[in-house]
Amino acid sequence: MVDCENQVRLDAYHDGELSPAERSAVEAHVRDCPSCAAELAAIRSMSGAFAETTSREPSHEQLLQLARSIRVESSDSRMLLRLFRGTAVAAAVLLACALAGAVYLSQRTKAAAHEAMVLDHVAIWSQAAAFAANPISDERQAEQQLRLAQWIADDLRFRQEER
Repeated sequence: MVDCENQVRLDAYHDGELSPAERSAVEAHVRDCPSCAAELAAIRSMSGAFAETTSREPSHEQLLQLARSIRVESSDSRMLLRLFRGTAVAAAVLLACALAGAVYLSQRTKAAAHEAMVLDHVAIWSQAAAFAANPISDERQAEQQLRLAQWIADDLRFRQEER
């Protein structure tokens, strides 16, 4: 059978799901396309075969067997459900621990970076004083020490407020 791009609309045509304009277009196409005409005939034949069948009531034994199979499946699914719940709880605890660890490490890294910055400033100021070509006057050195002490005090106060 040759594949035709209109074959996908044949089921919708057969089920009455197309608009009148689309329905007319499909009918015109089916008249000219033997492949689609054969496919539509097969769909109608299959639909007719199913329409002619009658539904049977299940026997008492079949209903009992179905009930037993449902009980077995439900106990299996309960066991799987318990397993999945346990796994989900373990995953949630693991995720919470990972997030708490990440927050802790982030704070520690921030504090370490801050300490490194303080030490870097102290080192720069002390090197500048030690290697200066012109010795710093006592008044200027006292001023720099006072600024450094104030900066360290502000830093410590900021850390105390963060906690």
